[in-house]
Amino acid sequence: MTPNFPKEPEAKRAMLLEAVAAIGPILSAQGGRSEELNTLAPAAVSALRDTGMFKLKLASEMGGAEADPLTEMLVLEELAYHDLTSGWCTMVGATAIASLGTFLPQSGLDKVFGNGQVPTASISFFPAGQATRKDTGGYRVSGRWRFNSGIRHSDWVLGGTVVLNSDNGHGGPIVMFSAFPARDVTLHDNWGGVTGLRGTGSVDFSVEDYDLPEDQTFVWDLLHPKPLRGGPSYRLPPFSYVAKEHGSVALGGARRALDELVKIATTTRGTFRSSKLDERQVVHRFIGEADLKLRAARALMHERYGQLWRKVNAGEEPDGPDIADVRAICVYATDVAIEVATMAYHFAGNTGLHHPHVIGRLLRDINTAGIHQVMSDTAYENHGKYRLGLPADPLA
Repeated sequence: MTPNFPKEPEAKRAMLLEAVAAIGPILSAQGGRSEELNTLAPAAVSALRDTGMFKLKLASEMGGAEADPLTEMLVLEELAYHDLTSGWCTMVGATAIASLGTFLPQSGLDKVFGNGQVPTASISFFPAGQATRKDTGGYRVSGRWRFNSGIRHSDWVLGGTVVLNSDNGHGGPIVMFSAFPARDVTLHDNWGGVTGLRGTGSVDFSVEDYDLPEDQTFVWDLLHPKPLRGGPSYRLPPFSYVAKEHGSVALGGARRALDELVKIATTTRGTFRSSKLDERQVVHRFIGEADLKLRAARALMHERYGQLWRKVNAGEEPDGPDIADVRAICVYATDVAIEVATMAYHFAGNTGLHHPHVIGRLLRDINTAGIHQVMSDTAYENHGKYRLGLPADPLA
């Protein structure tokens, strides 16, 4: 039985963070198990469902928390601190179910949210599907979508789809999201050999000549979203909407890696070194510098999204510089997290080297998360162009 969320933002934030603290030991204990299973462990899934974490971004009128950006970032950071896989799957699942609740027409809502239940879902943004409109209504869809984190515990799956022979009014085809019941798609067991984020179970799924009703599709415009439900959050363009979560999950995992190093440094001695790590000046410097870098990246993310939140609350749309700025900041936060986790693993030495150890898993997972933080070079490039007053494509 998931909770009813308070309307007052501070009370809602406190409730969600208390829930994360309550399930934190469960999530932490399941991290290694998820990696072994190549999907999020059942105990972790149950804990996240029971506390309403997958409803983090769902509109309040749909029974969701509809958290503000700061609350989202804090919750996902704390989840990832306990278990990065759980934080990642919550990030993806919460986005998927929120987009369904925000953009589907009412008849589609009646299917997805039948009997007042909030299902779980996964989403693949890349438009790997192709659709043709049928004369009788709806679409015929085929495609294979990658990186579907959390799909094995999802009731619905979403994939970006190009509508062939369509016109979006700007010289290109319409790109929409297609929503399929999970029972109707084919899963491809191709995630077990990956280096990191193995516990997310991010396998491919596919459909072939699928008869998709119109009300199981929606367009999430890359620059000017048109939500049917919910408040100001859903006016954020999708890449700025999700960037903050990538950064927060990475920072939470990196903070855990640093704390694990502190634990190693203060409690263990090396086989061939008589002194503990905490007696070495180079370790003091790294820990102090890493702590400051994580805090600075986190503060910058929170500050900038606070500004953007005030802007959309005032009825204004984010512009190109806004989108480029927040994407670059969140990519930077991920880069900082990768640096900290990698160096924490380095200084952990023999202790972190042996499998299983959380610091080794974090090294793999955070570096893999950096691969998923798409187009980092372009994010920095566009940020620089806008600073120089030059035109740039915030979506590139």
